[in-house]
Amino acid sequence: MNLELLLILSGLVVGFVNTLSAGGTAISISLYLTLGLPVDVVNATNRVGVLIQSIASSATYHSKKVLDYKKALLLAIPTTLGAFCGSSVAVQATEVVIRYTMLAVLLMMIVFLFKNPKKLEVDADVDSKLTIKEFVVYFLIGIYGGFIQVGTGFFLIMAGVGVVGWSLVKTNAAKVMIMLIYTMVSVLVFSQKGGLIRWDIGLLHGIGCAVGSIVGTLIGIKKGSKFVKWVSVGVIIFTILILFDVVDLKSVMSQLL
Repeated sequence: MNLELLLILSGLVVGFVNTLSAGGTAISISLYLTLGLPVDVVNATNRVGVLIQSIASSATYHSKKVLDYKKALLLAIPTTLGAFCGSSVAVQATEVVIRYTMLAVLLMMIVFLFKNPKKLEVDADVDSKLTIKEFVVYFLIGIYGGFIQVGTGFFLIMAGVGVVGWSLVKTNAAKVMIMLIYTMVSVLVFSQKGGLIRWDIGLLHGIGCAVGSIVGTLIGIKKGSKFVKWVSVGVIIFTILILFDVVDLKSVMSQLL
């Protein structure tokens, strides 16, 4: 398959998955590694697609009047501060550490999705002010997101529903807005370190991510929280299979190229 076409098509899947759930960037990373990019370049270039899909998805949520702008922007402050810190010291942890950290997060996410399913469908009376608890939680999420990025969306989903009190649909709307803002900071930090971002690859992949995110946003709003929950469960199971090499994405990508 033509590389340009593969970048766009894989981006469609990544954007769709990341908007409805999280973890789609595992596909981006596998593709970039298959292309022979160094790990630090992969880590930096991965942010370009996330940024573009976040812009597209945020605009779509805005048009459907789902996004709680005021609260999302407030939560973006500590997340962005954390992302700046994480990006500034973005030295890759070992593969084993990342793998088992991700596994722990994914298992927590499954428990979270089934522990109180009604909570996923109803918006609580969300305080428009930023609490200390929210500041700390989102700051820590930002550090993780700035450092690694993969799986950050799962943390934002758990925080949006469990800490802030949004439904799963409104949480996803806030999630993409927050990721848009803190990813802008990460991209700026990485772009200052010359040569880390492969703009030619990242922008082309980002086109697919943008289209996929718009489709995912529209479907998620129409189908509601129950649909989003089951998509998340499917994504989590698939991500675990990738983490432990039951599904070898790098081999799949190699065969497609």
